[in-house]
Amino acid sequence: MNQTLANIAVVLATISTVSFLLPQIIKLVRSGDSDGVSTTWPALGFVINVGWFIYLIAQELWASVFAPFATFVAYAVTMWAVGRTGRDLSTSYLRGAVAAALLTATAILGGWEILGVVLGLAYGVVLAPSIWTAYRTSIPSGISPLTWWIGLVEALLWGYYGWFHSDRGIITFMVVGVIGSGVMLLRYYTTRSRATPAKVMSS
Repeated sequence: MNQTLANIAVVLATISTVSFLLPQIIKLVRSGDSDGVSTTWPALGFVINVGWFIYLIAQELWASVFAPFATFVAYAVTMWAVGRTGRDLSTSYLRGAVAAALLTATAILGGWEILGVVLGLAYGVVLAPSIWTAYRTSIPSGISPLTWWIGLVEALLWGYYGWFHSDRGIITFMVVGVIGSGVMLLRYYTTRSRATPAKVMSS
């Protein structure tokens, strides 16, 4: 029974992971509005999910491998969507390269288990620029709330899968994801009433 639930959880989690960025990408493309959307967020998300892809293969958690693969592709598309709104991405590329170097050093020096925990904590680093930008923008109208609702559900599903397999990295990801998504949703809904009618309609 528990194995069946874990299998269901990883399927639903994968669907949630693949769907996570779609609302944000669609909103950026349709509106051209990236107010409150961090440029660093997709760069770090790309790197971290490449790390997850490699980690899950090393741990032979084959059922979960597709999710980070699809997600790092989606983060690349998100970077393109943010860039086409006129934002400068050069600093984001540099930060992504630094993150990649740090993760590589962690894997070499600490091994796979340590890398898994670091990847879970690193999800907080991925979310931090989004949270920072959203809270520094008076009306973060460029945020897609559906993205963060999906992120909340995604984190909970992965958490169950990680608990079943006693994987500390995935459990850490769950804790960070729930907190980060919750904080973003709180910011969006507490500022939405101050947005102009046109921006409210587009959200």
